[in-house]
This record gives sequence, C-alpha cells and structure tokens, in this order.
Amino acid sequence: MQTIHFPPPFPFPKKTRSLVFCDFDETYFAHECTAKQRKDIQQLEDFLQEASQQYGFQIGWITGSDTCHLLSKVKQAGMRFSPHFICSNLGTDVFHVLIDGKIESNKLWEKSLPNRIEFHRMSAEVVSELKNMYQIELVSQSQYGQSAYKKNYYYFIRSSSLTAYHMNVIKQVASSYGVGLNINRCNPKAGDPTYAYDVDFVPKEASGKDAVAAFMCQWFNVHVDDTLAFGDSGNDIKLLKFVKHGYLVGNATSEAQKKHNQMTNGSYTEGILEMLKKHYT
Repeated sequence: MQTIHFPPPFPFPKKTRSLVFCDFDETYFAHECTAKQRKDIQQLEDFLQEASQQYGFQIGWITGSDTCHLLSKVKQAGMRFSPHFICSNLGTDVFHVLIDGKIESNKLWEKSLPNRIEFHRMSAEVVSELKNMYQIELVSQSQYGQSAYKKNYYYFIRSSSLTAYHMNVIKQVASSYGVGLNINRCNPKAGDPTYAYDVDFVPKEASGKDAVAAFMCQWFNVHVDDTLAFGDSGNDIKLLKFVKHGYLVGNATSEAQKKHNQMTNGSYTEGILEMLKKHYT
C-alpha cells in the first residue's frame, strides 16, 4: 500500500494549550478554488506558520473526505502546509501529521471503535429494513464515500412532509440497531445533488464531529474552554456547539445558519483567519 505524503505540518508548539478544529470542504477548501480563494489560503497559512507555535495551538481538519481525496484537493489549492492532525471520514479515522508529511493513525482511537465486520452487518440491516418495511430507498454514494467505519447514502426529497416522516424513521431504525447516524442537507457546491440529504452511518462511538473533538481534547489534555471550531454545514453544528468558540464561515448553508448564529464576516479561509486573529493576537 502506497504511503500518503501530505505537505509538512505547521510548526508544532512546545506545549499545546489550545485546539482549533476546521471542517475541510467548503470551509478550509472552496471547491471553486478561484485565484482569490487560493490567495486567502496562503494568507491563512502565513498566519498559522507563526501563530501556532507562538500561541501554543494545534489545528486539525475534521472532515467527511478520506485522506486520498483530501490530498488531491490540497494539491489543487496549492497548499504549502498540512494541519497537525486530520480526522477524516467524518472523524472515524484519526491521523497525526508527522514532520515529513506522513500520517500516523491514532491507535487509541482505533481501539475505541467496534468490530468492523459487525458494523458493516448492522449498517446493511438498517438499510434493508428501511427499504423492505418502510419503503425508504437510500442510494449508496460512490465507493469514495465508503470506508471501514463510514457508510454514505443519499436520500432524495419527494415532499417536505414525507421527508420529515422518513427522517424520523431513519433515526429510529438506526438507533434500534445501535448504529450512529449523521443526516444533513446536501451541499451542491461540494458536488452533491441539490434535492437530497446525506445519510451517513457510523459507529455510535463516533456519531458526530463533537465526539472526535472531545477525544482530541483528552489526547492533548486541552480543556474545552480552550477550543475553537469552524464549519459551513449541518454536520458541523454539533462540533460548533461543543467547543468554546464555534463559528460558521460566511458562506455557510442556510440549513446551518438556522441552527447556529455565530458567523464570520468572511467566507472560507478568509473567515477562519478573521477569527483566529481575534482570538490569538
């Protein structure tokens, strides 16, 4: 298996006193990837190159993407640095970025997750029951949306009343099987269908970005009062409410804005830099 090499991480602080969590797609990385957006990333990187060590914080991505897709987007945007840690596949995988750009899995997090075969079996039973008993059809996303501990599906909207009923049924069935669940409205800017929801089955131990953020706080012995987070969509809300200072970036979806009212003025990395300067300078 080929080793994945990211750019080198930002300088590590001598002592980690705080943590910054960022969603990746449509938060740290804009899929339009315009010249201005690439320049905004470089300005954020310039700040982080100095500030992470000076103010004693580590920054990480918590994202639905896997590491291979992350790396392709990193190259597309011309990023010069990686974060200190990456929580990929909706936080079900946790990696630390080494000084040479290699990534190292966090073994303690791995041990906290259930048996993979059992998770796959239970997830398949949930999908089967939804289809056969409730006529709820979930459409599997591409193989890139699947991982050892993440099973992604689309739910296509037919009517608002039926969708509301189906969402409750999906939650109840997943819960009855002990399977964790993330549901949020798709973001077409990130390449998803317009009239659909992302339905993600994950282990209940990792059923939200807040769960892996809590683990990282324990790992680095950082109190939640010393945490910040940035996101743009519905599946970031638990994370934003978990940390002390949680912000939607200026380009956040309307669904997310209805659930969380702290926002940056700027979009994407421009908004991240705006608030990092407020808190760390």
